[in-house]
Amino acid sequence: MSLSFHLGALRSHVLCSVFCRPVSLCNQRPLVSFCFDDFPRTAYTVGGTILKSFGVHGTFYAAPRLIDTTNGLGDQLTRDDIDSLLTDGHELGCQTFSHLSYRALPLSTFELEVLKGRKFLRELTGYDPCNFAYPQGHVSLRCKRRLGPQMSSSRGTCSGINIQIADLNLLRANSLYGDLDQMDRIESLLSHNVSGHGWLIFYTHDVRRNHSPFGCTPALLDGTLLLAMKKGCRIASIKEAISTHEIPETPQRRAANVYDRAISGPGSA
Repeated sequence: MSLSFHLGALRSHVLCSVFCRPVSLCNQRPLVSFCFDDFPRTAYTVGGTILKSFGVHGTFYAAPRLIDTTNGLGDQLTRDDIDSLLTDGHELGCQTFSHLSYRALPLSTFELEVLKGRKFLRELTGYDPCNFAYPQGHVSLRCKRRLGPQMSSSRGTCSGINIQIADLNLLRANSLYGDLDQMDRIESLLSHNVSGHGWLIFYTHDVRRNHSPFGCTPALLDGTLLLAMKKGCRIASIKEAISTHEIPETPQRRAANVYDRAISGPGSA
């Protein structure tokens, strides 16, 4: 394997090992969550409809500035889509206000982008989108330390399964891209999730037959859902999955968070 692959794996390992907010997983059944990033209209109109047909919920991460726009993922979310998905019982998550990567901004500005997006969606809908996903999966240790304690959870694109312990500051997640030729990989992930009694998170973007490189076909989403349920997994949104576990904030953790903020200061490491 290439040097870049090994360096990427090392970076992912470090990101997932430092500034963690661990919660013990005590699942009675293995969990599977489906997430839709950005989100394009087809994520809800097609993907959300598929989830609804199974009687389950997903998490849709929104960046308000994308409302009523179009890009390579197709038409983006509308206000009606947001209202409808909440009515259907799906979860609305936050993905900054403008869908900007932390790499393009000072940390203090990126923090404001995250909080601005959450505040905008809360004021728009009355629903607090307290679970966050990093745009493009870009995350650093500085971001993780600063933002993690402010959100119920943060999710990136570090692959793997959350087994025994999940890090709420950087939940592991796996891409759900392509068509039915990906089912062997999906079946392997689901089997490992069942054997480990873990929490497996999938993420995708658009859901349509002519999907983008960052989306999937309706058939792949439907097939993954069906296989997960056949294997005895419980399908839950991020919020629903977290709510199954008690996550007390100990005095030590609370003091550590306050101390981190005090010594960091705006825009510092």
